[in-house]
Amino acid sequence: MKIYVGIALLALLSCVATVSANDLAFYSGPTNPGWISDGAVAENVKAISNDAGVKSLFNSIENFGDGDEEGDGSPLAKWCIEHTGNGQQDVIILASGTSPSALYPFPNKKPDGSNVENFIEEGNVVINVADWIFYMSYEGGVRSPDNGAAGAANVFDIDGLTFADRGANFEATDIGKAAIPSFKPFKSTRPWHLEQFKGSDWDVVAFAQADKNTADPAVAVSKSPGKDGTGMIAAMWQVGAPVWADDPDIRGIGVAEFINNWLSENGEFDVEAKNKLATTWGSIKQVR
Repeated sequence: MKIYVGIALLALLSCVATVSANDLAFYSGPTNPGWISDGAVAENVKAISNDAGVKSLFNSIENFGDGDEEGDGSPLAKWCIEHTGNGQQDVIILASGTSPSALYPFPNKKPDGSNVENFIEEGNVVINVADWIFYMSYEGGVRSPDNGAAGAANVFDIDGLTFADRGANFEATDIGKAAIPSFKPFKSTRPWHLEQFKGSDWDVVAFAQADKNTADPAVAVSKSPGKDGTGMIAAMWQVGAPVWADDPDIRGIGVAEFINNWLSENGEFDVEAKNKLATTWGSIKQVR
């Protein structure tokens, strides 16, 4: 009896010890330069990847740039495929606001079953900054044929989904004030149209709104979990600003705050990572 108990305990400890950590990948462009500059992307990637809280949550952080993103054989595509259905919730940040062929081949060549859609459906997370999510690529420094609005509509599986300008100013919601304390009011030109998500497979959490149907930043949370967790798509500060007017650029520090304050609690992060984050933030607050 003792032997069986010992074996069972070892098996349990083994499972605990092998809880998968989370990995993070950036895609840093080239950019659509009217929306965010290459320099701004580089600084934002640096701000996020060097953030103490972010570093405590992820086992590895990789940055894929120009030349890493063309087609299924590219390093970014291989990373995405390897991190799909691997039993852990991983994150891709589209820091340049563009969606390369490694993730979604243009123009809409794979409306269903693209690498990025499979990644999300298996329970992983994509965070987009700047340009209209999944709209186009600038890989190789040349603008691709546009996916247009159909790119996002296909990945979300919502016919007619749009992120068009509504000429509105955005104020933080209560959730936004807690999750992104550095947020300042701004005018989004590619906001979420929340009414289009009614009856869909997504629940949307808004961190800033202009009215009940218009939000940015926001995150959509899938109602259908996959092998890796619950899939999520965040689109944040979707506005044309090659250089952000305020310093520091909210598009870097804000994404880090979103990860630390909201995603860490609502995503699938292991206990050790959360403990590291709590310790990290406790130390930072004491210093302040």
